[in-house]
Amino acid sequence: MTGTERVMVFGAGGFLGARICALLADRGIEYRGLSRTRSEPLRRCDLTSMHPYALDTQIGMYKPTVIVNAVGATLGEPADLVGANVIAVAALLNSVRDNAGHARFVQLGSAAEYGGGQHGTSLDEQAPPRPLGPYGITKLAGSELVLRAQRAGWDAVVLRIFDVIGPGAPESTLTGRVIRDLRSRQLIEVGSLDVWRDFVDVRDVAEAVLAVALADGKLPPVLNVGTGRATLARDVAGQLFERSGQPARIVDDTDQQTALGAAWQQADITLIGETLGWSPKVALDQSLADSWSEPV
Repeated sequence: MTGTERVMVFGAGGFLGARICALLADRGIEYRGLSRTRSEPLRRCDLTSMHPYALDTQIGMYKPTVIVNAVGATLGEPADLVGANVIAVAALLNSVRDNAGHARFVQLGSAAEYGGGQHGTSLDEQAPPRPLGPYGITKLAGSELVLRAQRAGWDAVVLRIFDVIGPGAPESTLTGRVIRDLRSRQLIEVGSLDVWRDFVDVRDVAEAVLAVALADGKLPPVLNVGTGRATLARDVAGQLFERSGQPARIVDDTDQQTALGAAWQQADITLIGETLGWSPKVALDQSLADSWSEPV
């Protein structure tokens, strides 16, 4: 990259977006954060509803060298998922094409686009996408729009991010729901815990995004972001239960809506390591400890 990067982060008010902005600020990199809801210092920008001219103005005036799309929804009605995960991507791509055609476009995709893998195996970037539910399907549709642009010559990358945890995780995540339940009613009531997930700390994910945003030269169209190790969700909930030191019980609510129903997911992170030298640094135990100690 040029060394004078100007990064626009869409979805900057979310769990991932906020952490990415904080890391950019720590590194002294110029950026502008935009969020669906207005909160200083972020600018308001709702990609699902704003007029194209307004979006064009935002991008055209800032002249970014990197666009990070952290907008997305994991739960909700199908129309909400389509809006946040597909329509928002299309709107952003259209505006970038006309106003910042040379910028690198970094799409935060999801491991849900893959669906599940065979127990004991790792999913690499060549694995055929087989999403299992509305969330995965809509995330894949958004990512396919970005990959189509990449094939047309854009500098664009899709990061397929596995299960993100860490301090400040929202209730749409496993650890966020478990911590909420432990603190409020001593009853852990989540979807099935008999699934294996590759849990990666949000701080490591932010480092991966920054590495992609600032890397020189052409990058692979898809990069996995995970740890390369699957952990049983029941064990993660159990560790948080032990940390709470509170009397509680775990109830499997199999009717509860979850973003992904696959029994096994584990990332193959060879490619991002070879390409960018990135690897996760925050151990699962540390991530859970920091999550529990995060102020309410």
